[in-house]
Amino acid sequence: MTETMAKTHTPENPYLAARQEWNERYGSYVKAAAAWRIVGVTGMLMAVIGFSYALYQSTQVKLVPYIVEVDKLGTAATIGFPQQIEYADARVVRATLGSFVSNFRSVTPDAIVQKQYIDRTYALLRSSDPATEKVNAWFRNNSPFDRARSKTVAIEVTNIVPLSNQSYQIDWTEYERDRQGKEIATRRFRGVATVALTPPQDEAVIRLNPIGLYLKDFDWTAQL
Repeated sequence: MTETMAKTHTPENPYLAARQEWNERYGSYVKAAAAWRIVGVTGMLMAVIGFSYALYQSTQVKLVPYIVEVDKLGTAATIGFPQQIEYADARVVRATLGSFVSNFRSVTPDAIVQKQYIDRTYALLRSSDPATEKVNAWFRNNSPFDRARSKTVAIEVTNIVPLSNQSYQIDWTEYERDRQGKEIATRRFRGVATVALTPPQDEAVIRLNPIGLYLKDFDWTAQL
């Protein structure tokens, strides 16, 4: 009886017998490997989904500058976001306005440096403000790249005085030199800038205009 049952479980065909033996010996390993492949694929899918979500979240982050004003001893005196501090430190405002004038009016034969001047100028301008159109008009009629073929212009800001909480008077001197370095003219100018403070949200803007100071309007005239 036992021999009869054994014969019914063992195929007479040698190929089928070999397959049955292979399944009995290695089938569990194959099933386990398939299960681990499913686990691996699932893990990869979860990793891709997690990375995609993290990438999406990173694009939603808004950077807001945080200003720390220190006294002469280096102790923090005022801390907060720009909208919480009225122009932060007046010295920072004056320095920013002085840099604006220098970048706006300087002329150099180095095209890369000149482009940096222009980029820094427009970093303090917004397309909807009158100051932007006035600066655009100046550059259209006085291209610094064309002027640099025959001269350079160096700027010395001599005085910046607040006229109100949002307007400043800026005095500066322009030294024109030919390409050999000989001074050919000295001119003095006075400008009045109306400013506004808007916290920047874009990282590229923060690099050039960290306190978010913008010139709403800007007029200037030559002085005798």
